Amino acid sequence: MNYRLPKLGLLAIITCAALAKAPAQETNAPPEAIPIGIEGSRRVVLPGEKFEAAPVGDKSKIILRIHDVFPHGTDHRYDLRYFGFVPGEYDLAQYLRNADGTAPTNLPPIPVHISGILPEDHDGMLIDEEAGDFMLSGSYTAWLIGLGGVWLLAAWPLFLLGRKKKTSLGQVDGDDSPDLAERLRPLVEQAANGTLDTDGRARLERMVFSHWRERLDLPEDGDVAELHHQLKVHDEAGPLLHGLEDWLHRPPGTATVDIPALLAPYRRPE
Repeated sequence: MNYRLPKLGLLAIITCAALAKAPAQETNAPPEAIPIGIEGSRRVVLPGEKFEAAPVGDKSKIILRIHDVFPHGTDHRYDLRYFGFVPGEYDLAQYLRNADGTAPTNLPPIPVHISGILPEDHDGMLIDEEAGDFMLSGSYTAWLIGLGGVWLLAAWPLFLLGRKKKTSLGQVDGDDSPDLAERLRPLVEQAANGTLDTDGRARLERMVFSHWRERLDLPEDGDVAELHHQLKVHDEAGPLLHGLEDWLHRPPGTATVDIPALLAPYRRPE
């Protein structure tokens, strides 16, 4: 009697049973956690017509695509591929659509788990902090404000040293020097000789007006014509201004001028 045929038949029955059970084990096996950004895969058998992956929106937490579909009797076997962007538990059945775009009903859940890359108790540091390294504690903005304050304190004395005292037009030309009379002398001599041009006379008048504004404590924004009239009647300022007007109407070189006497009010007392 040949016992080989029954043994071969038994082996074939066992093999067919194993092949029939393999898909069910793969489908029902608990899914492994897939890290964010890593493609996961699930193979499931779903009833009805072929399904499509739902469109992806700007705020989708899962991107699902159907890699392949196989007939499975009256059902279909799907090879699903997915990416997760937010850790959590998801049901891929919610990301399937009918051919007409409607959401399918009565589908079994297809759970997947998306895990984060960093541990839940991670402090957010991407590199190890070594002991002894200099670390800035507190707000970055607060540190910037503090450094700015230190810089201002250090620079303020230099600013005060370099800042010039606000002066009038005459003082800008150096009229606050120890001897204003010596600065006026070349202009006065040219005026007396009739060789002072328009720019020179304007500069001379600015220096004189500025000197008397400061000395008589007159407002800098006052009317120039009124100031000229006021200075002409002044005992010390008047002689030089009268001399300027007189020299303009004389032939050049004919004026007899006592320049030291005219400039005496502009000399600072020693």
